Amino acid sequence: MKNLTRREEQILLAIFHLKEEAYLIPIREMIKKYSGKYYSVGTIYAPLNKLHIEGYLESFLKKPRLPDRGKPIKYYKLTKKGFKALEQLKELQAQMWEGFKTPIMGE
Repeated sequence: MKNLTRREEQILLAIFHLKEEAYLIPIREMIKKYSGKYYSVGTIYAPLNKLHIEGYLESFLKKPRLPDRGKPIKYYKLTKKGFKALEQLKELQAQMWEGFKTPIMGE
């Protein structure tokens, strides 16, 4: 697995949690909900597109529920490679945090 950025990790996790509702705006909103950071659409779209090109994600177009509500929306879902990357990231984080304890200050 290549190293993924924190933002790419957050995007993959957001898509995992959103399941069938994973498109640009809800992905951005979920990242804001958990990280407290509000990213512009472009700041999310660039790594989202990169993850798609590199095979971590699949995309598909879905028409709005009401036909007169505009153009189709691009949705995303994790591929096997995307799931594997998240598993590896989780394992790496657990290994790196193993044994960590905050020292008592002033001693």
